[in-house]
Amino acid sequence: MSLSPAVPASLAAAQAEFSARLRASGAADKSCTRGMTLYRNIIRENISDVLQNVFPLFCCKRDRSAVYQLVDRFVNQHHSTQPEFHQIATELLLFVREKEPLSPYDLALVEYEWLLYAVEIDDSEVPFPQPIRQKPARLHNVDVIPNPTLRIIALPFWLKEGEPCDEEIPLHNYYAVYRKHNNEIYQKRLHLTDVHLLSGLNNQTTAVSLEQLQTQVACSFSTLPLHVWLEANNNDELLSLKYRG
Repeated sequence: MSLSPAVPASLAAAQAEFSARLRASGAADKSCTRGMTLYRNIIRENISDVLQNVFPLFCCKRDRSAVYQLVDRFVNQHHSTQPEFHQIATELLLFVREKEPLSPYDLALVEYEWLLYAVEIDDSEVPFPQPIRQKPARLHNVDVIPNPTLRIIALPFWLKEGEPCDEEIPLHNYYAVYRKHNNEIYQKRLHLTDVHLLSGLNNQTTAVSLEQLQTQVACSFSTLPLHVWLEANNNDELLSLKYRG
């Protein structure tokens, strides 16, 4: 059994000092070398780019100074270790959830924008939509498969062309956020029936047979015309139908 050699105390101390200078706010540390100052600025600019590219609606509500201060607090207080673009975006979300005094509206806005980004970079393959050709009575040999990029979110605002609209609204607005086969991101407003059925599909590890879905509908939504619901959501690419045999 081999053990990794311990890091010399002097090297550990130097690393800790380097990290502290790197993370220190601009006002807190005036003793940085020119090289350290340049490196600090590059890191903050990179994080600022992530913040403004992944969360543009959130940033539009703040001036440049407020955005930079948020970046500085993030570097100073949040000890993330993953430098990749998508990891920084996720770490920024975690930071504002835990450390920033955001209103419920602003927090929901950040979570919505992060979800758009997560759906965009999801590497799942979305199948090409197949129209429903059979009559309802002949759909017994069909499995129902949710769009692999489908995410459902409840928002305290409603969306108009993908952006928040601040008119009078109900407390919760449910949306499906997903990617179509052409790699475009879509948002579709959902009724509670949609949320219930789509969430049930999304929670399954395998395809759901039409018979199973019909049983679920009969128990909870006896008046729902299932064939119409399937056709509408198949056309919108929220789900797909796979014919057996």
